[in-house]
Amino acid sequence: MIKQLIKKIVKSESLQDSLRLVYNSAKTLSPDLLKEEMKCRAKGLPDGFTYPSSKLIFTIIAIPWVSEFYKSGKIIFDDMSAMLAEHKIELPEKANVLDFGCGCGRIIRHFAAQNKYNLFGSDLNHELISWCDKNLTFGKFATNNLVPPLSYENNFFDLIYARSVFTHLGKELQLTWIGELKRILKPGGLLYFTTHGKVTIAPLSKTEQEQFNRDEIVLHNSFGEGDNKYSSYQSYKWTTENLLEGFELVGYQEGNENPHLRQDVYIFRKL
Repeated sequence: MIKQLIKKIVKSESLQDSLRLVYNSAKTLSPDLLKEEMKCRAKGLPDGFTYPSSKLIFTIIAIPWVSEFYKSGKIIFDDMSAMLAEHKIELPEKANVLDFGCGCGRIIRHFAAQNKYNLFGSDLNHELISWCDKNLTFGKFATNNLVPPLSYENNFFDLIYARSVFTHLGKELQLTWIGELKRILKPGGLLYFTTHGKVTIAPLSKTEQEQFNRDEIVLHNSFGEGDNKYSSYQSYKWTTENLLEGFELVGYQEGNENPHLRQDVYIFRKL
């Protein structure tokens, strides 16, 4: 309710973000979180890599806490690893791995801690990529545009993962990007990506929820595609009917109530 009120009263998007930062910071702060935050900032993070500024962290997770930035990335990484293991998928040594929509390295840093893979990251946001370039020397990072192509050669990657990327794209851009990611995947390579599914539709209007339940894609918010505040919602049926061409479905996991794992997860294998 407060977020909607802020949008109505304040027209400036940058001022909206500043107010959201203050509001979300106050809403999420607790004695335990403050203790953990002070520990992380004083002693550094467990993986030994540096962490981004509060501003960049807020850009990614809508709160400024270093501890939550690290913890949420680890939860997602562990869940991804468990899902791959569940489907008996083991990446080869020195696999080429792309974090598409890497932000400021929230997930890729956990791949780096294993020291097994050739790591790459790509994102729309120049500021985030600049930070990765300067601070995460274990990978190669590049800025992409809202539309393809990417700079990578055909049949290059063993695994591409896109966490919270398709969630901010409409139908045509999803189709365009699924084709581009297919191009740069090796035959037999894996695409892991997430969508807003049934668990996430509570903020939608009754009309939008009915649209979702009819297996139509729902486009929510007035911001431009690619912006974190632009959201798309889609069912399992819509996703597999529209995006699976040239792939086989290897795994699917519906979102759950864990605040970091609410999105539906798909694993496609390139044919």
